[in-house]
Amino acid sequence: MVNRPRSSPWRLPLAAALLAALPALAQDDAQRYVRFVEEGAGECVSRNGVQILVKNEHPTRRLRVWLDRYQAGVGTGDRSRSDLAPGAPPEPLGCSRNLAGAQEWRLARAVFLD
Repeated sequence: MVNRPRSSPWRLPLAAALLAALPALAQDDAQRYVRFVEEGAGECVSRNGVQILVKNEHPTRRLRVWLDRYQAGVGTGDRSRSDLAPGAPPEPLGCSRNLAGAQEWRLARAVFLD
């Protein structure tokens, strides 16, 4: 009699769950390389703020990022998309303060383009 290993009932669901999680893992990995930078810029400084910029810190891979804008802590419904090259200068987003008050950008999603 040949002794065959029995298939465990949890193997197929576990494999399916791992495969389903791969896109989320890749997105989380890309998010690690997105950095927000602050610089003093004339117009922003005159409003007691700073210029907000976003950059890619991965040494070789391009990133696509989606950013949500918030005004005084409330989402404005504005979502921007940018492609960020490795080693490129940061891309300006706007001032941390505008005439209506404090403004910020939050990372909604990031993926590698290659």
